[in-house]
Amino acid sequence: MEKTTFDNGMINGNVNQGTVSWEKAGNTLFLQGTLDRDSLLPLWQQKEHILEGIDNIDVSQLSRVDSTGLALFIQLKGECQKRGTPLTFSGIGERLSTLITLYGLQALLDDNQSKV
Repeated sequence: MEKTTFDNGMINGNVNQGTVSWEKAGNTLFLQGTLDRDSLLPLWQQKEHILEGIDNIDVSQLSRVDSTGLALFIQLKGECQKRGTPLTFSGIGERLSTLITLYGLQALLDDNQSKV
């Protein structure tokens, strides 16, 4: 199992505000912490390596996702679709679901209903 934690680009042992970490288990990428404009750069920079063999991203352990985090999800899903590989999101909570609805991006959830 691969686990990485970043705090605004610096390795950090604790997940706290301003930090996003990820762990790969099988075909699922588990994200935890905060995914916002201040914390997403390390994830973006390593996306090719991180998403290798991944077809599901579990977001249930994210305490906060802002609009830039949501934009990252949309971009990742679009890139996977262009390659013909499926990407679903599981563990979408009420706050993220509300953000998705506010931006009119319910299609992001359409193929995730069985995993939510």
